[in-house]
Formats: sequence, C-alpha cells, structure tokens
Amino acid sequence: MELLKKYIGQIIFNAAAAGGGILLFTRISAADSPALASAAAVLLMAVLCGGNYFFVKLADSGKKAFQPSYMITDRTFEGLVDPQDYVDVMKSLKDYPKCRNEAQRVLEQWELFKKKSATLDAISSRGGVYEVVNQDVESVLLRNMVLFMKRAAIMQSASGNEEINAHRAYLKRITDSNDKILSDYTNLLIEASQLTGEDSGKAEVESLNILIESIRDYRTKLEKGEQ
Repeated sequence: MELLKKYIGQIIFNAAAAGGGILLFTRISAADSPALASAAAVLLMAVLCGGNYFFVKLADSGKKAFQPSYMITDRTFEGLVDPQDYVDVMKSLKDYPKCRNEAQRVLEQWELFKKKSATLDAISSRGGVYEVVNQDVESVLLRNMVLFMKRAAIMQSASGNEEINAHRAYLKRITDSNDKILSDYTNLLIEASQLTGEDSGKAEVESLNILIESIRDYRTKLEKGEQ
C-alpha cells in the first residue's frame, strides 16, 4: 500500500496517457493517413517519456507528485552544498503562504550582503582580516537560512493562528539578527572607505571590532539556544 501511494501519481499519469493514446488511434487510421498516425505515435512517446522523466526526477528529490515545491524534506538539507543551494530553497519558500514575506526578506538580505561584499573587496586590500570577517558574515547568513528552513518544516504541520504566529515571530528574530550584522557591515564599509594610502590596508577600525563582536554574540546565542 505504501509503495502504491508513492507511485500513484505516476500510475495515474501513465494510465491517462495510455487512454488518450487509445482514443487518439481509434480516430486515426494508419492506412488512410500514415504520416498523421506516425506523428501521433511520436507525440505519445514524447509525452510518456517526458512525463515519466518528471516523476523519476521528482522521486529522486525526495518529493511526491503534486507536492508543493516549498515542502522541506530530509533531502532538502542533504542538498545544501553551495550558497546557491541555500538560496534556491529560500526562493521556493517564497511560495509558502505561512512564511512568504519572511523568506523574501532573507533573500533581500542575502543580495544586500553580496553587494556589500563586492564593495568591501573593491575599497580595501584583498585578504587579511577583512576577508575572514566577510566569510564569517556569509556563514551567519547561511546558518540563519538553515534555521529558517527547519522552522518552515515545523510550520508545515502547524495548526492554529497562535502556533503559526509564534513560528513567524521566530523567523522575524532571524531576519532581525541579519539586519543587525548587515548594519554593522555598512558601518565597516563607511570606515574602510575613509582610509587612504598606507592606512587602506589596516584593520584597526572601530566598526570592524563591532562587527566581529556582533558575530561573536550571534554564535554565543546559538550555543545557548537563544536563536
């Protein structure tokens, strides 16, 4: 029974395609119109191959037929390798009504970080502490995406406005955390842009220490389970 449920979508598709093919060929005579009959056969084969390929890929992703793209499964986390993998999942969560606005905000924050990162790279010397801190900020944003996904997975079985609102409040804390670190990043850009000559490669700017402290504070809260 469990196996039948797993492949029910594919079974229904193949049955419908076969029924459509039978109906089509009862109206087309190969003897009277061989070219039309051949075209219909090719079309039917293309539909069957394309449809079954879709279901195979769907099963490989760990999802079920007709399941919304925003559903979080164990495969979701297994597929998080590159930053773009995280972004792709967040984009799918924009289709999830329970956290659509929050997911959109996280994506905006990520794009803002990428722009700030490129700017810092342009106005400061490459490498050194700047690069380390930039990587730390990226890791914070990606880590918060994972926390977001986990809470979205819980929300999939949530019922009642009170419970859903509690989850959304948690998601807001995540976006607020991102805002704080990105704000500190902006201050770092401002101070770094004011350094000239030999000073341009130095890291002894107040905003850099503030940003490092923000990241340290974030990680401390994670360890204490406050995030």
